[in-house]
Parts: sequence; structure tokens; C-alpha cells
Amino acid sequence: MSNFAKSAAHILSGCAAIGLMAFCSSARAEVLFDSLNSPTTGSMSGLAFQLDASFATGGSTFHATDVALLLSEAGTIVPGDTLDVTLVGGVPLADVTLVPGEGLNVGPGLDGAILGSATLPISDLSSNPTVEHFRQFGSIALKPNSFYWIDLTKSGPQTEEGPFVSWSTTSDNSGPGVSEGYNSSDATDFAFYPNNRDGGGQAFQMEVRGVTTVPELSTWALMSLGFAGLGFVGCARRSKDRPARRLGDLRKGAARKPPAALSANPRDHLRYSRRPLPSSGHVT
Repeated sequence: MSNFAKSAAHILSGCAAIGLMAFCSSARAEVLFDSLNSPTTGSMSGLAFQLDASFATGGSTFHATDVALLLSEAGTIVPGDTLDVTLVGGVPLADVTLVPGEGLNVGPGLDGAILGSATLPISDLSSNPTVEHFRQFGSIALKPNSFYWIDLTKSGPQTEEGPFVSWSTTSDNSGPGVSEGYNSSDATDFAFYPNNRDGGGQAFQMEVRGVTTVPELSTWALMSLGFAGLGFVGCARRSKDRPARRLGDLRKGAARKPPAALSANPRDHLRYSRRPLPSSGHVT
């Protein structure tokens, strides 16, 4: 193998190593939804407490390592009252449709699998709006291009004096994913409507942060180039280890083996000798 070929093989082998490292460390931080940084313009609570806010994944598998909600409590707190935060969904975006006057064709009680849940004592909430972090969903692989939502419900005794949980809202749709999101509450008859438009309420203040786990196209290209280099090196080594064959050997072919034993009859020697045998009679 020439020096040039050796250098090229080493370069391509290096590409393979770099590509593999990039593949192993290809997780990229991403924020799918963020209305926490928007100004608070209201809140939502009530006796019939079920609040939902949606978000959508992009073209890669996603892990929601942190779901942050702006929450507060009020009223009479009864021991044992809890707030249940549930991750629901996985519906392909292509199957999600907004029906005028009815909301989305998916949502609470309609469609979507329960993927995970976290429970928080209501007594742990502050009376002032405070960001609460829920990191229990990080191990769940969310499918690409799919519709998900966060569902809030209460468990335990409920009276007219409480307990009440409030989820702060905003009229600002400028954050990532907010204008494409939907919300559901008793104000929308528990159907999903777009945030701040088309009959929907204000957006709940939430942030969905996590990591994608599929390599980018550049990583695939680098790794493919590297593997091609490794294949080139393997072929070159096999060619080097194969014994050389001379052109003369190819033309001559294998040598004919002599017979193990010759017959006693001289005429049988004709097939091994080019000289004709004399006849048995005398010449006159």
C-alpha cells in the first residue's frame, strides 16, 4: 500500500473514531415549551380542578428532564391533600385536529396514554406563585413529532374553603412552543383550545426542558465516512497478506505429474513419449 493510501486510511480511521464519539455524546439540550419568562397576567383554579397544558416534540426522540410549573396554594389545607402531575400523550401530530367549537380531537378523557406521574403534598406549595420542578419524567423517551400534555389534578378531601391550587397564566405567546400549544380547564369545558386565541384561555406558565438523543446529519455523515475508511484499511491489509503470483506461473499452469509406474508393454509408453517405437520385424 502506498504512502498516500496509508495516510488516507489513517485520516478516515480518525473520522470513524470522531464519529463514534460524536454519536455517543450526541444528546442536545432543548426547550420545547417556555412561558415561565413571560409576565404573569392571571391564574386558574377552582373546585373542579383539572388543568392541562400541551407541548409537542420535534423530529428527534426527546427526554423531558425538567418540567417546571408556576404554582401556588390557597384556602384550608387538609392533611393528605396532594397535587398529581401527570405526563400524558404520544399522539402523532398528523392525527391531531382542531374541530371548530369543540376543541381538539384529543385531550383529557379522549385520547392519550398516561406515561408517568408525580405527587406533591399541597401543603408544600407556597401561597405566592413559585416555580415547582418535576424531574420524574426524564427516563421516558418521548416519540418524535408527537402531541403531549401535562395534567394537574387534586387528590383528597375538598371543601368550599379549600384546598385550592392555582396555576399562573400569561397572555404572552412569544416563548418557544407557546403559540403552538393548547390549554384545557373548566373554562374550556375540559377541551383543548389554542393558547390565547380561537376561544382558548391564557397559556399556563410552564417550561418543558430536556435533551434529544438522535445524532444530527453531520454526525451520521462523519461516522459513515469513518467506517468507509476502516473498510478500506481492512481490504488493503488482506491484499498485502495474499502471496503474489507470477504471470509466468499463471500461463504455465500446474506441472503434469509423472505416472507412478510404467507398464511392461512398450506400446503403453506412447502416451508419455513423443518418439515412435520401431516395428518388431527386420528391415530387408
